[in-house]
Amino acid sequence: MTGLAEVLVVTGVLSAGVVYGTDVFFAVVGRPALEEAREESVTDVMGRLHRYGDARMPVFGALGLASTLGLVFASGTGSTASGWALVALAGLGTQLAAYLTVAKPVNTALTAAAAQGHWNLASRPLQRRWDSVIVPRALGLAVALAGLTLAALSLR
Repeated sequence: MTGLAEVLVVTGVLSAGVVYGTDVFFAVVGRPALEEAREESVTDVMGRLHRYGDARMPVFGALGLASTLGLVFASGTGSTASGWALVALAGLGTQLAAYLTVAKPVNTALTAAAAQGHWNLASRPLQRRWDSVIVPRALGLAVALAGLTLAALSLR
């Protein structure tokens, strides 16, 4: 690997890896722990986590998307690496679609409730809705990282 394609694939892996690690953590650890937590605790803690997450995590998502899209072209349209980068883009798109349509509205509701001190919010159904897409989100990111890894190997 040399040049721009190398930089883009490394940037894509690192950026998508941050989001992947976060989603896998919540799929494996956060989801069962939240099922055992008191409802007011779920509202408070998750509302605050989403406040920071929704402000900071899009940087990693956008960088991952941009670098992966750049890799499609930098590795030579029609090349094997470009094909794997397209697979990665599909995985990133899957994660993003699930986030925007299901998780983001839940994040917004929990963030507002926590900020206003509304601990009596029925957060359990909201959290379950969020949980319903965490595994597909993590799987989409796994596909993205596999695609980026295979693209990197194709550039050698």
